[in-house]
Amino acid sequence: MGTGIVLLIIGAIFTFALRTDGSWMNTRVLGVILMLGGIAFIARARVRRRAVVVRDVEDGAGERRVEEHEVVEDRLE
Repeated sequence: MGTGIVLLIIGAIFTFALRTDGSWMNTRVLGVILMLGGIAFIARARVRRRAVVVRDVEDGAGERRVEEHEVVEDRLE
């Protein structure tokens, strides 16, 4: 998540603070691209990953049952 915040800040600086015109680079467009990348990093870091594990288990008495376990992985950065 820290990478997203840094990209967002650098993109805002390029978009709103710099007033230079380069012949090969538009700083406003570069800033918007960096800000969008930062937002994507932040959104991705906040998503929880989920997986459901399904098992077909047989008891010693010959009975079969289905067990479901949900595994949730929190991303902490």
